Amino acid sequence: MDPQIIKAYKQLEEWIDKNGPFSYDVSDIKALPFFIFIINLSRKSKFAKNLTAPIIYLSDNYSNLLRKIFIVKKNIFPQGQALIARAFFAKYNLTNDKSYLEKAIKILEWLKENTSQGYKMYCWGQPYNWYSRKLFPTNIPRATVTSQVANAFLDAYEILRDKEYLRIAENSCDFFIEDLNWKEDADGFICFSYTSVDNYHIHNASMLAAAVLIRTWKYSGIEKYKEYGLKAMNFTIKHQNENGSWYYWAPPDKIMGKIDSYHTGFIIESLESIKKNLGSEFTDNDTLKNGLAFYINNFFADGEVPKMTFKSVHPIDIQSCAQAIITFGELQSSFPELTEKAEKIALWTINNMMDKKGYFYYRIYKNGRIDKTPYIRWSESWMLRALTFLLQDK
Repeated sequence: MDPQIIKAYKQLEEWIDKNGPFSYDVSDIKALPFFIFIINLSRKSKFAKNLTAPIIYLSDNYSNLLRKIFIVKKNIFPQGQALIARAFFAKYNLTNDKSYLEKAIKILEWLKENTSQGYKMYCWGQPYNWYSRKLFPTNIPRATVTSQVANAFLDAYEILRDKEYLRIAENSCDFFIEDLNWKEDADGFICFSYTSVDNYHIHNASMLAAAVLIRTWKYSGIEKYKEYGLKAMNFTIKHQNENGSWYYWAPPDKIMGKIDSYHTGFIIESLESIKKNLGSEFTDNDTLKNGLAFYINNFFADGEVPKMTFKSVHPIDIQSCAQAIITFGELQSSFPELTEKAEKIALWTINNMMDKKGYFYYRIYKNGRIDKTPYIRWSESWMLRALTFLLQDK
C-alpha cells in the first residue's frame, strides 16, 4: 500500500466526517428558475445563443459568487450517501472495524427514509431541477442514482445477510423494470431510460441498471432480473463501436454526443460486475477486453492523467479520476496490471487535485484555472470509494 494513498484516504474521510453530508452541487446554479429560462432561451436560435452566452459563461465559471447572490442552499444527495456507504462497507471488509459498518448502516437508514415520493418501489433521484433535453423536476428517480443506492444495499446484504437489504434491492430492480421506459428492439434487446419520465437511450445509465439486476438475481434467484439485465447488456454490446468505444447516446436517439471518460468507465465497470455475477455464463469477454483497451489507450495523458474525452485532456474532471480508479480497481482481479495504473492515477490526483484541508477539487481547466469547490455528490464521495480499492496489499 502506498503511504500517500493511505494518508489521502484518512484525510478525506476526516473531512467528510467533519463537514457532514450537505454540499453545493455542480448542477445547482443551472437548476435555478432564472437559469432554466436562460438555457431554454439559448436553444431557440443562434441569436439567442449568442445573447445568453455571457450569462451561461458566468454560471460555468463564477458559480460560488452566484450561489451567494441567489442564496443557494446546500443539499444532501442520495447518490453521494450511497457511495460513502459503499466506501465504508469496503473499509469494514478490509479492517473488520465495526465503526465503519455502523456508519454505513446509518446511511442506509437515511436512504430508506428518503426515497423519491409517489412511487411504489424504492428509487432515488437528485434534490434539484435538472435540465437535459427537457426539464426534470426535483427528485425524479434516475437509473444512475438508484443503481448506486441499490448496490449499497447489496453490499450490506453480502456482509450481514439481512434479507431486508436484499428486499430493498429487489424492489429497486422492480422499479427498473416497471417504472423506467423501455421498448424491445428488433433483436429483443432493451435500453432502460435515464429516468421514469423520459424515453432517452443512454448506455451508461442502462448498463448500471443491468448490472444491479444481474447482481440481485445472483442472490435472489428471481429469473426476470437476469432476463432483463441480459437484454439491456446485449443492447449495449450490440452498439459497441468497432474501436471498442461507446457513444454516450444510443440508437434510436440521433444525438450521439461525445465519447467521454467516466461514462465509458461506468459501462466497463458494469460489464465486469455482470461477468463476476454470471460466472461461466458470461461469454462476452471480447467486448469487455476491447472496451478496456480503448479506455486505457485513449483516456489517459502520459498514462496517469485522466482526459475528459479521447480527443481532449481538459477539463480534467475529478469524476474522470475517481471512476478510472474504480474501473481499474473492479477489474484488477482479472487484470492484475491495472492495480499499478490505478495507483498512478490516484497519486497524480492526490498531488494535483487534493486540497490541504482533505477534500478534492472539481476541475482543472485548460487555462490553468482550478475550480476548488468541494462537491460531495460529484467529487468527495466518488474519491472516497475509489481510494478504498487501493487500501490493501497487492
